[in-house]
Amino acid sequence: MQIKDFFKDTKPGGQLIALAFIFVLFFIIAVGLSVALGALFDGVASKMVIQAVTQIVSFAGTALFFAYMFHDKPSKYLGLCTTHGMVVKLLVACLILVALLPLSDWLTRLNDSWHLPQCFAAFEESMRSMGEKAQIELNGFLSRTSFGALIANLFVLAIVPAICEELLFRGALQNIFCRMLSNHHVAIWLTAALFSLFHGELFAFLPRFVLGAALGYLFYYSGSIWINIMTHFLNNALAILLFYLAYNGVVDISLTESLSAPWYLSLIGASIAVALFMFFFAKNSRRDLKSDM
Repeated sequence: MQIKDFFKDTKPGGQLIALAFIFVLFFIIAVGLSVALGALFDGVASKMVIQAVTQIVSFAGTALFFAYMFHDKPSKYLGLCTTHGMVVKLLVACLILVALLPLSDWLTRLNDSWHLPQCFAAFEESMRSMGEKAQIELNGFLSRTSFGALIANLFVLAIVPAICEELLFRGALQNIFCRMLSNHHVAIWLTAALFSLFHGELFAFLPRFVLGAALGYLFYYSGSIWINIMTHFLNNALAILLFYLAYNGVVDISLTESLSAPWYLSLIGASIAVALFMFFFAKNSRRDLKSDM
């Protein structure tokens, strides 16, 4: 009997606890490994190595190990499979993302205008300071103008997060919540909230929350994590490419700031995204996740 045979009948609540424990364990391993590897490099390269290794080990490592230990078909559980009409669904998913850009921009500006009660003023200042420091570090990555830097940014800031975050949040966590809760909508939005909060930027919560929900619905109705990964990658890659072109003087640097999309354009874009989703995803039967248990 294999060790994993002891875990295959674990209830969703126990799986959630196990996932959290595995993540903490793998995060500790990731920190030690990333610091050791990061010491081999200097400056920005060191920070990028640390970020990539941390996500690969703690996010993807956790999801893969969890799926292997708790499920007979780990690749199917995580959605590492293709579905009928994969190319068309992928293209439509990308169109949905583009249609949501005005809404994301509007939510970003709305979120930034938030102010906590006066009694939490110190906490608000701390959170905004953390966000500014994170943006400064990100700008340090994005402001490099060489082609090699662009490739490195696309790998560390687009490919790695797209794969690792989707495996953990949608592939592992959302699947657990879908089994725990009677309503898959609640499971998707709860996962989206945790996905956004995990980034540690309170005043950028809303756009990531909506993005996480969109990715959650795409995964639930398609059953393939590859659609999520490609869509997530496109979301990050578009921003990286725009900054690259701006810092190289190809486009106006102001384009990297807010699009200042009016609320009605956000509403139109969101309506188009919902229509595309309903026609190409929601109307089709999705896989029955319970059959994997």
